Amino acid sequence: MIGQKEQDAFFVHLAAIARQPSTIRRYRYDLLDFFTWLDGKPFELLNHQEVERFFYELIETRNYKVRTIRRIASVLRQFTHFLQTNNILNAHPLSVYQPPLLETEPLSRNDWVSKKEIETLLKSSHSETGLSENQLLARPQLTERNFAMFSLFADYGLTLKELCDIEMNAVNFIQHTIQIENETFKRNIHLPEALSTQIHTYWSLIPEPVRPRLHSSDSLFVAYDFKRRTYHWSYEDDAPKALTEIALQKMIRTEVARAGLRKGISAQHFRNSYLLRALLNGEDFETIQKQAGLKSMLSLRRYSLTIDHLNEQDRELILHS
Repeated sequence: MIGQKEQDAFFVHLAAIARQPSTIRRYRYDLLDFFTWLDGKPFELLNHQEVERFFYELIETRNYKVRTIRRIASVLRQFTHFLQTNNILNAHPLSVYQPPLLETEPLSRNDWVSKKEIETLLKSSHSETGLSENQLLARPQLTERNFAMFSLFADYGLTLKELCDIEMNAVNFIQHTIQIENETFKRNIHLPEALSTQIHTYWSLIPEPVRPRLHSSDSLFVAYDFKRRTYHWSYEDDAPKALTEIALQKMIRTEVARAGLRKGISAQHFRNSYLLRALLNGEDFETIQKQAGLKSMLSLRRYSLTIDHLNEQDRELILHS
Protein backbone atom coordinates (compact mmCIF):
# COMPACT_ATOMS: atom_id res chain seq x y z
CA MET A 1 0.00 0.00 0.00
CA ILE A 2 1.38 3.38 -1.04
CA GLY A 3 2.09 5.56 1.97
CA GLN A 4 4.80 7.42 3.86
CA LYS A 5 7.68 5.33 2.50
CA GLU A 6 6.80 6.24 -1.09
CA GLN A 7 6.27 9.88 -0.19
CA ASP A 8 9.70 10.07 1.46
CA ALA A 9 11.29 8.52 -1.64
CA PHE A 10 9.56 11.18 -3.73
CA PHE A 11 10.98 13.96 -1.55
CA VAL A 12 14.50 12.48 -1.87
CA HIS A 13 13.97 12.48 -5.64
CA LEU A 14 12.93 16.15 -5.57
CA ALA A 15 16.07 17.06 -3.62
CA ALA A 16 18.19 15.10 -6.08
CA ILE A 17 16.87 17.15 -8.99
CA ALA A 18 17.69 20.36 -7.09
CA ARG A 19 14.21 21.44 -6.06
CA GLN A 20 14.29 24.21 -3.45
CA PRO A 21 13.69 23.20 0.21
CA SER A 22 10.68 25.56 0.29
CA THR A 23 9.22 23.75 -2.74
CA ILE A 24 9.73 20.36 -1.11
CA ARG A 25 8.05 21.60 2.08
CA ARG A 26 5.04 22.74 0.04
CA TYR A 27 4.88 19.41 -1.78
CA ARG A 28 5.09 17.61 1.57
CA TYR A 29 2.17 19.64 2.94
CA ASP A 30 0.02 19.03 -0.17
CA LEU A 31 0.64 15.27 -0.12
CA LEU A 32 -0.07 15.09 3.61
CA ASP A 33 -3.37 16.90 3.05
CA PHE A 34 -4.35 14.55 0.24
CA PHE A 35 -3.52 11.39 2.20
CA THR A 36 -5.42 12.78 5.18
CA TRP A 37 -8.42 13.27 2.90
CA LEU A 38 -8.05 9.66 1.69
CA ASP A 39 -8.68 8.57 5.28
CA GLY A 40 -7.12 5.15 4.78
CA LYS A 41 -8.41 4.42 1.27
CA PRO A 42 -5.58 2.92 -0.82
CA PHE A 43 -4.04 5.49 -3.14
CA GLU A 44 -3.56 2.90 -5.87
CA LEU A 45 -7.29 2.02 -5.94
CA LEU A 46 -8.60 5.53 -6.57
CA ASN A 47 -10.92 5.99 -9.54
CA HIS A 48 -11.74 9.07 -11.60
CA GLN A 49 -14.89 9.90 -9.63
CA GLU A 50 -13.04 9.86 -6.31
CA VAL A 51 -10.26 12.09 -7.65
CA GLU A 52 -12.91 14.48 -8.92
CA ARG A 53 -14.61 14.47 -5.52
CA PHE A 54 -11.38 15.66 -3.90
CA PHE A 55 -11.05 18.61 -6.28
CA TYR A 56 -14.74 19.34 -5.92
CA GLU A 57 -14.11 19.77 -2.18
CA LEU A 58 -11.17 22.09 -2.82
CA ILE A 59 -13.26 24.26 -5.13
CA GLU A 60 -16.71 24.25 -3.58
CA THR A 61 -16.07 23.62 0.12
CA ARG A 62 -12.64 25.06 0.82
CA ASN A 63 -12.97 27.79 -1.84
CA TYR A 64 -9.33 27.47 -2.86
CA LYS A 65 -8.04 29.86 -5.49
CA VAL A 66 -7.33 28.65 -9.02
CA ARG A 67 -3.58 29.02 -8.51
CA THR A 68 -3.65 26.81 -5.42
CA ILE A 69 -5.73 24.11 -7.07
CA ARG A 70 -3.44 24.01 -10.07
CA ARG A 71 -0.47 23.61 -7.76
CA ILE A 72 -2.07 20.73 -5.85
CA ALA A 73 -3.03 19.01 -9.12
CA SER A 74 0.56 19.39 -10.32
CA VAL A 75 2.00 17.95 -7.09
CA LEU A 76 -0.29 14.90 -7.22
CA ARG A 77 0.44 14.41 -10.91
CA GLN A 78 4.21 14.55 -10.33
CA PHE A 79 3.95 12.14 -7.38
CA THR A 80 1.95 9.71 -9.51
CA HIS A 81 4.44 9.94 -12.38
CA PHE A 82 7.27 9.24 -9.92
CA LEU A 83 5.50 6.09 -8.74
CA GLN A 84 4.89 4.95 -12.32
CA THR A 85 8.49 5.65 -13.40
CA ASN A 86 9.72 3.50 -10.52
CA ASN A 87 7.26 0.68 -11.33
CA ILE A 88 5.42 1.15 -8.06
CA LEU A 89 2.14 2.06 -9.75
CA ASN A 90 0.44 1.32 -13.06
CA ALA A 91 -2.19 3.48 -14.76
CA HIS A 92 -3.81 5.97 -12.39
CA PRO A 93 -6.37 8.77 -12.90
CA LEU A 94 -4.19 11.35 -11.13
CA SER A 95 -1.50 11.01 -13.80
CA VAL A 96 -3.75 12.66 -16.40
CA TYR A 97 -6.39 14.48 -14.35
CA GLN A 98 -6.90 18.18 -15.07
CA PRO A 99 -9.48 19.98 -12.91
CA PRO A 100 -11.96 21.41 -15.45
CA LEU A 101 -13.62 24.82 -15.59
CA LEU A 102 -11.55 26.46 -12.90
CA GLU A 103 -11.47 29.83 -14.63
CA THR A 104 -14.80 30.82 -16.05
CA GLU A 105 -17.37 33.56 -16.16
CA PRO A 106 -20.98 33.28 -15.00
CA LEU A 107 -23.71 32.94 -17.61
CA SER A 108 -25.28 36.16 -18.82
CA ARG A 109 -29.03 36.80 -18.89
CA ASN A 110 -29.03 35.96 -22.61
CA ASP A 111 -27.66 32.46 -21.92
CA TRP A 112 -30.79 31.04 -20.31
CA VAL A 113 -34.56 31.17 -20.76
CA SER A 114 -37.09 32.17 -18.16
CA LYS A 115 -39.96 29.98 -17.01
CA LYS A 116 -42.34 32.39 -18.76
CA GLU A 117 -40.42 32.10 -22.06
CA ILE A 118 -40.60 28.31 -21.82
CA GLU A 119 -44.35 28.40 -21.19
CA THR A 120 -44.86 30.85 -24.06
CA LEU A 121 -43.00 28.55 -26.44
CA LEU A 122 -44.91 25.46 -25.31
CA LYS A 123 -48.23 27.26 -25.74
CA SER A 124 -47.24 28.60 -29.15
CA SER A 125 -46.18 25.14 -30.36
CA HIS A 126 -49.81 24.05 -29.96
CA SER A 127 -51.23 27.06 -31.78
CA GLU A 128 -51.64 27.78 -35.50
CA THR A 129 -50.58 31.42 -35.31
CA GLY A 130 -48.20 32.50 -38.06
CA LEU A 131 -48.28 29.22 -39.98
CA SER A 132 -48.20 29.13 -43.77
CA GLU A 133 -50.79 27.13 -45.70
CA ASN A 134 -48.29 24.34 -46.27
CA GLN A 135 -47.35 24.31 -42.58
CA LEU A 136 -51.02 24.18 -41.57
CA LEU A 137 -51.53 21.04 -43.67
CA ALA A 138 -48.62 19.34 -41.91
CA ARG A 139 -49.42 20.65 -38.44
CA PRO A 140 -51.45 17.70 -37.11
CA GLN A 141 -48.36 15.53 -37.57
CA LEU A 142 -45.92 17.93 -35.93
CA THR A 143 -47.73 19.62 -33.04
CA GLU A 144 -47.39 16.74 -30.60
CA ARG A 145 -43.82 15.99 -31.67
CA ASN A 146 -42.60 19.57 -31.23
CA PHE A 147 -44.34 20.02 -27.89
CA ALA A 148 -42.83 16.78 -26.59
CA MET A 149 -39.33 17.75 -27.70
CA PHE A 150 -39.55 21.18 -26.08
CA SER A 151 -40.77 19.53 -22.88
CA LEU A 152 -37.78 17.18 -22.84
CA PHE A 153 -35.42 20.12 -23.33
CA ALA A 154 -37.05 22.22 -20.62
CA ASP A 155 -37.82 19.61 -17.97
CA TYR A 156 -34.84 17.26 -18.36
CA GLY A 157 -32.09 19.39 -19.87
CA LEU A 158 -31.44 17.06 -22.81
CA THR A 159 -28.88 18.09 -25.40
CA LEU A 160 -29.61 18.15 -29.13
CA LYS A 161 -27.59 14.99 -29.62
CA GLU A 162 -29.23 13.14 -26.73
CA LEU A 163 -32.70 13.88 -28.07
CA CYS A 164 -31.86 12.94 -31.66
CA ASP A 165 -30.19 9.72 -30.48
CA ILE A 166 -33.22 8.34 -28.59
CA GLU A 167 -34.15 4.93 -30.02
CA MET A 168 -37.40 3.06 -29.64
CA ASN A 169 -35.76 0.32 -27.57
CA ALA A 170 -35.03 3.02 -24.97
CA VAL A 171 -38.69 4.06 -24.71
CA ASN A 172 -41.14 2.38 -22.35
CA PHE A 173 -44.64 3.78 -22.74
CA ILE A 174 -46.02 1.57 -19.97
CA GLN A 175 -43.52 2.55 -17.30
CA HIS A 176 -43.27 6.13 -18.64
CA THR A 177 -39.48 6.06 -18.95
CA ILE A 178 -36.87 6.89 -21.55
CA GLN A 179 -33.27 5.77 -21.33
CA ILE A 180 -30.86 8.52 -22.35
CA GLU A 181 -27.35 7.58 -23.41
CA ASN A 182 -24.35 9.82 -24.02
CA GLU A 183 -20.57 9.47 -24.00
CA THR A 184 -20.51 9.36 -20.20
CA PHE A 185 -23.22 6.94 -19.09
CA LYS A 186 -26.82 5.85 -19.45
CA ARG A 187 -29.58 7.29 -17.32
CA ASN A 188 -33.32 6.71 -17.07
CA ILE A 189 -35.68 9.66 -16.98
CA HIS A 190 -39.13 9.12 -15.53
CA LEU A 191 -41.82 11.04 -17.38
CA PRO A 192 -45.08 12.32 -15.94
CA GLU A 193 -47.97 10.40 -17.43
CA ALA A 194 -49.13 13.45 -19.43
CA LEU A 195 -45.78 13.82 -21.23
CA SER A 196 -45.51 10.07 -21.82
CA THR A 197 -48.99 10.17 -23.36
CA GLN A 198 -47.97 13.16 -25.48
CA ILE A 199 -44.99 11.28 -26.90
CA HIS A 200 -47.13 8.19 -27.49
CA THR A 201 -49.71 10.33 -29.31
CA TYR A 202 -47.01 11.74 -31.60
CA TRP A 203 -45.70 8.24 -32.28
CA SER A 204 -49.13 6.71 -32.95
CA LEU A 205 -50.06 9.51 -35.41
CA ILE A 206 -47.20 8.46 -37.69
CA PRO A 207 -48.57 6.27 -40.53
CA GLU A 208 -47.78 2.66 -39.69
CA PRO A 209 -45.60 1.96 -42.79
CA VAL A 210 -43.12 4.66 -41.71
CA ARG A 211 -43.69 4.50 -37.95
CA PRO A 212 -40.65 3.76 -35.71
CA ARG A 213 -40.96 0.14 -34.59
CA LEU A 214 -41.30 -0.70 -30.92
CA HIS A 215 -38.31 -2.40 -29.24
CA SER A 216 -36.07 -1.57 -32.20
CA SER A 217 -33.13 0.70 -32.97
CA ASP A 218 -35.42 3.00 -34.97
CA SER A 219 -35.18 6.64 -33.87
CA LEU A 220 -38.06 7.95 -31.77
CA PHE A 221 -38.02 11.37 -33.42
CA VAL A 222 -38.03 11.13 -37.20
CA ALA A 223 -37.68 13.57 -40.11
CA TYR A 224 -40.76 15.01 -41.80
CA ASP A 225 -41.21 15.48 -45.56
CA PHE A 226 -43.27 18.65 -46.03
CA LYS A 227 -43.72 18.11 -49.78
CA ARG A 228 -45.33 14.70 -49.42
CA ARG A 229 -46.72 15.48 -45.97
CA THR A 230 -45.41 12.30 -44.43
CA TYR A 231 -42.28 11.08 -42.69
CA HIS A 232 -39.02 10.30 -44.48
CA TRP A 233 -37.90 6.72 -44.90
CA SER A 234 -34.23 5.76 -45.14
CA TYR A 235 -33.89 2.98 -47.71
CA GLU A 236 -30.23 2.62 -46.83
CA ASP A 237 -31.07 1.80 -43.20
CA ASP A 238 -34.49 0.28 -43.97
CA ALA A 239 -35.92 2.42 -41.18
CA PRO A 240 -37.61 5.78 -40.60
CA LYS A 241 -35.08 8.56 -41.19
CA ALA A 242 -33.84 10.00 -37.91
CA LEU A 243 -34.35 13.68 -37.18
CA THR A 244 -30.96 15.38 -37.48
CA GLU A 245 -29.50 17.96 -35.11
CA ILE A 246 -29.48 20.51 -37.94
CA ALA A 247 -33.17 19.95 -38.67
CA LEU A 248 -33.96 20.16 -34.95
CA GLN A 249 -32.06 23.44 -34.61
CA LYS A 250 -34.03 24.83 -37.56
CA MET A 251 -37.31 23.76 -35.95
CA ILE A 252 -36.35 25.50 -32.69
CA ARG A 253 -35.49 28.74 -34.53
CA THR A 254 -38.79 28.61 -36.43
CA GLU A 255 -40.90 27.98 -33.34
CA VAL A 256 -39.04 30.61 -31.29
CA ALA A 257 -39.71 33.22 -33.98
CA ARG A 258 -43.38 32.18 -34.23
CA ALA A 259 -43.75 32.54 -30.47
CA GLY A 260 -42.39 36.08 -30.67
CA LEU A 261 -39.40 35.33 -28.45
CA ARG A 262 -35.90 36.79 -28.79
CA LYS A 263 -33.56 35.44 -31.44
CA GLY A 264 -30.83 32.98 -30.58
CA ILE A 265 -32.70 30.71 -28.16
CA SER A 266 -31.36 27.17 -28.58
CA ALA A 267 -31.44 23.78 -26.87
CA GLN A 268 -28.44 24.90 -24.78
CA HIS A 269 -30.51 27.75 -23.34
CA PHE A 270 -33.05 25.21 -22.07
CA ARG A 271 -30.27 23.06 -20.60
CA ASN A 272 -28.73 26.07 -18.89
CA SER A 273 -32.07 26.95 -17.31
CA TYR A 274 -32.61 23.34 -16.23
CA LEU A 275 -29.23 23.26 -14.45
CA LEU A 276 -29.71 26.66 -12.83
CA ARG A 277 -33.16 25.64 -11.63
CA ALA A 278 -31.79 22.44 -10.10
CA LEU A 279 -29.14 24.39 -8.18
CA LEU A 280 -31.66 26.99 -7.02
CA ASN A 281 -33.87 24.15 -5.76
CA GLY A 282 -31.01 22.97 -3.56
CA GLU A 283 -30.01 19.77 -5.36
CA ASP A 284 -26.39 18.72 -4.78
CA PHE A 285 -23.77 18.58 -7.52
CA GLU A 286 -23.52 14.79 -7.61
CA THR A 287 -27.29 14.35 -8.05
CA ILE A 288 -27.45 16.97 -10.80
CA GLN A 289 -24.48 15.37 -12.55
CA LYS A 290 -26.35 12.07 -12.78
CA GLN A 291 -29.67 13.65 -13.76
CA ALA A 292 -28.12 15.75 -16.53
CA GLY A 293 -25.60 13.16 -17.74
CA LEU A 294 -22.63 15.44 -17.09
CA LYS A 295 -19.15 14.02 -17.47
CA SER A 296 -17.91 15.93 -14.43
CA MET A 297 -19.45 17.46 -11.31
CA LEU A 298 -17.10 20.36 -11.90
CA SER A 299 -18.90 21.07 -15.16
CA LEU A 300 -21.40 22.75 -12.84
CA ARG A 301 -18.82 25.28 -11.66
CA ARG A 302 -20.01 27.92 -14.12
CA TYR A 303 -23.63 27.41 -13.06
CA SER A 304 -22.68 27.72 -9.40
CA LEU A 305 -20.92 31.01 -10.16
CA THR A 306 -24.00 32.17 -12.05
CA ILE A 307 -26.22 31.46 -9.05
CA ASP A 308 -23.95 33.63 -6.91
CA HIS A 309 -24.41 36.53 -9.36
CA LEU A 310 -28.18 36.26 -9.85
CA ASN A 311 -30.38 38.92 -8.34
CA GLU A 312 -33.75 38.06 -6.80
CA GLN A 313 -35.64 39.03 -9.96
CA ASP A 314 -33.58 36.66 -12.12
CA ARG A 315 -34.04 33.85 -9.60
CA GLU A 316 -37.78 34.34 -9.84
CA LEU A 317 -37.63 34.34 -13.64
CA ILE A 318 -35.89 30.96 -13.62
CA LEU A 319 -38.15 29.33 -11.05
CA HIS A 320 -41.58 30.86 -11.68
CA SER A 321 -43.72 32.15 -14.53
